[in-house]
Amino acid sequence: MNQKEYKRRMAYEALILLLLLALLLFITRLWPILLLVILGIFIATLRLLFLSSRNVPPTQPPVLLPRKADSKAQTAYCALIEDINASIFQSHPDARWIWESPGALRDLEAGKPVIILLNRAGGYRRAELRAEHGRLKSLVYLSAPVSPPKSSDLHADSQSSDSEPLPENYELVAFEWVEANMVSLNQRINDAIGSGETELHIDRNDLPKPESWSCVCKELQRNGLQNVKIDADGIKVLF
Repeated sequence: MNQKEYKRRMAYEALILLLLLALLLFITRLWPILLLVILGIFIATLRLLFLSSRNVPPTQPPVLLPRKADSKAQTAYCALIEDINASIFQSHPDARWIWESPGALRDLEAGKPVIILLNRAGGYRRAELRAEHGRLKSLVYLSAPVSPPKSSDLHADSQSSDSEPLPENYELVAFEWVEANMVSLNQRINDAIGSGETELHIDRNDLPKPESWSCVCKELQRNGLQNVKIDADGIKVLF
């Protein structure tokens, strides 16, 4: 028993004795002494409350040391990205692209070809690129763009529009949506697990086009959410 516990025990015993004494004085109707005893009860109660409080020292958050970035590798990566952007945007200024596989940089360093996914690139959906010494060596578009209609088809379909919108790359749409919402999804999943729930429903109003939902599920699985299913009102994440 340490000193603080000893003092707390003494204050508790003193409070019990004062209460018994106050009861005895009330019975004998010794009012002046009873008033003094009541004052002592009040002081003993405050003393007991003070000794019962525990001062918990605040927990200091861990200091996160900044990661040492490899400036040479970062510079080479930025130069490669600039080469790819310049090559693509020269022909398709509105194009957008992403890596097809997460290990693309390792494959490039090993001299292997790497596939990128394209959107708004004149109908091209995929392209193969090679790098050498940290710079872009070649970029070849793999899927042919939508061919323009022949003159005979234009005459037959004169009432249709002159040009139709190009098909949208739902893999890229799914990648962008998951990347933008993954942090909030993890928070919602943690809250659901804390509440004892076994699934999280993502409403269709929070998702991109229904045509992209299968790609969204694949992208969620790539980010560690293995059990995802599509239903009529959106996507369910089971855990």
